[in-house]
Amino acid sequence: MTPGHAMAPGLPAASARRGRLGRLLLPGWFVLSLGLVALAILGPSLWPGGARGLQLGLGIPLQALADPGGTLALADVLALPDAAFTRLDAPLSQGYTRDIYWLKATAPAAAPGDATPAPARRLWLSILPSYLDSVTLYQPGGDGSGHWQAQRSGDTVPMAQRLRVRQLMFPLREGQPFILRVQTTSPMQLDATVWRSPALLAHLSGVEWASGVHQGINFALVLLVAGAALFLRLRSLWALAAGATATLVHGALDRGYLQVWLPGAPPLWGDLAVKLGTLMLPIALSWQFRALLTQGSRWRRTDRALLALGVAPLLCLPSIPLGRYEDWAWIGVAAPWAISALFAVVAWSNLLRERCSMVNVLMAGPSTLYGVMGLYVTAAYTGLVQLPPIETSVLWQLNTLLVNIVVTVALGAGLYQRFGDAMRRQAHLYARLAKSEHALEERVRQRTAELQQTQNALHAALHGERALRQEQRQFFAMINHEFRTPLAVVDSAATEQQAFPGPETAPQVERAAQIRRACRRLMALVDNCLLSDRLDAQAFKPQWRDVPLADIVDAAAELVQWSRRHHLRLDTARAPAWWTCDPALVRIALSNLVDNAVKHAQPGEIVLSAHSPAPGLLALAVSDQGPGLPPEAAQHLFARYERGARTGQASGYGLGLWVARRIAQLHGGDVQATASAQGGTCFTLTLASGGAAASAGCSSFNS
Repeated sequence: MTPGHAMAPGLPAASARRGRLGRLLLPGWFVLSLGLVALAILGPSLWPGGARGLQLGLGIPLQALADPGGTLALADVLALPDAAFTRLDAPLSQGYTRDIYWLKATAPAAAPGDATPAPARRLWLSILPSYLDSVTLYQPGGDGSGHWQAQRSGDTVPMAQRLRVRQLMFPLREGQPFILRVQTTSPMQLDATVWRSPALLAHLSGVEWASGVHQGINFALVLLVAGAALFLRLRSLWALAAGATATLVHGALDRGYLQVWLPGAPPLWGDLAVKLGTLMLPIALSWQFRALLTQGSRWRRTDRALLALGVAPLLCLPSIPLGRYEDWAWIGVAAPWAISALFAVVAWSNLLRERCSMVNVLMAGPSTLYGVMGLYVTAAYTGLVQLPPIETSVLWQLNTLLVNIVVTVALGAGLYQRFGDAMRRQAHLYARLAKSEHALEERVRQRTAELQQTQNALHAALHGERALRQEQRQFFAMINHEFRTPLAVVDSAATEQQAFPGPETAPQVERAAQIRRACRRLMALVDNCLLSDRLDAQAFKPQWRDVPLADIVDAAAELVQWSRRHHLRLDTARAPAWWTCDPALVRIALSNLVDNAVKHAQPGEIVLSAHSPAPGLLALAVSDQGPGLPPEAAQHLFARYERGARTGQASGYGLGLWVARRIAQLHGGDVQATASAQGGTCFTLTLASGGAAASAGCSSFNS
């Protein structure tokens, strides 16, 4: 066996190992990148080493006093005994409150024999968070007079009256007591640290470097996602860009960058911007998470809940001008955590229900992290837990940035997966298209031949139809010419015999009535046949005239009077005396309905009624006493040449009801068949009057 053949069995295993390694490269790269980003952000703030400051409440004893009404002055506080104060063993954290807090501590003194130059021993008090409204530092003057000097800082204090740094900074005198008066509409948190000048510079350089890296990464993420949204035009990318932008802007405002970047701005702008950001940020997060997972999915109720959580803080905006922000701000703080909790539930449910893909894992992981950290941050903001080692706002912003990065990667992985699936589907479609092209060409050839045959058959059928139509016209012309004149003579003779009977009057009158009824039937057949052909012509129009309605009704009633099996009952008291119509057409239509009742109804009464159901409408009804029609057969009777189920029991050609309906439609009405009160069938002919009938009837006829 050759060496090449000896290595062949190992090739599939090596290929499988390379495939598994390739699948692990992207998650490994992602974990490594995320770790480096987190190290770059957190490293300068948390890396031990170098001189550190003394934190109030931990390294320096701290006493606190709540002033609910804000009525105490410095002299009142100095006069109070130490028992009136509460000792704090941690930084101050009271959540949202209207109380003003007084804090009392003593600055550390220089060590005995310390030869460090005075500038290097200078003490500084650094206070976080920077969004506190007003912090006033009181400490004795250096002249020994016992007079206390005041210094103010905070985001409602003009930058000209404070040091131009984000943090609230105050110089301290060694070994001297000092008092802090803290007032804010934001969470009552105060993390104060006393620094020596060299340590403070080292600390600020590291913190600001980390903050700059954090803001830079966040800004780059916003640009990346916004650019992708502009290029791909995806709703999820727009929502992600909005969430990242809101996080970036609110983080910058929350950490005091507005006062540094715009030192000449009105002092209240910084405080107002923080409050607006707190209440408006949830709507961006809600939009982001809804677009990523719930919109257009099976999570309809969760989607509505996310929308409600995003909109609820906006309803608290009036609390800012009304001075009630402290009472409602907790909604804006708790809403992001609740939104992240719902997001985590949806992400984990999708992960458990669907395949364990990297997209689902990346969605479930950061949502859980955001929910857990968000709960802790919410509890810290509301004063339920002790402040974290890192500033609360910084902790929340770092957590949000990491989550946005992971979600962006997850969204990118999902888009990459969709692109790969689309490419595979495209290749499959190309193969199917190539396979179908040959079959399509063959079918086109077959269809072309079939169409040619069909076209020839249509030409032949059209020629036959034209010939048949010509024969029909000739037949109808023959009926008109050959039958009308003899029938008119028979009708005239029968009329004369009826008017001047012989000695035996009754038989002659009866025969005359039968002759006239037969003539009327033959003439009705001729009229229906002729109308059947003429009604299809587009140029056919009714001849409108005002006629007595009694003439039309009496002409139709004669058909019942000549029948020995039926007797007539007229009901025309509610009908108008005159009506605008084509009298010839209406007489034919009503006579067809009466003749239909005479031919098919059981012996008994036939009711011919007329009334006006509405202004401009006339209803002519013919009712009999049976046997009636089944509901499913009522509409089929109006088709041309349709004679119903009893074709062997009566004569006719199936044109009477069709002609009656066409005439009714020419008059803007219709013919309907319903059950009559006598147990039979009631045919109702509805007619419109005048010009309305002309327009409506033509439209109905053409349709």
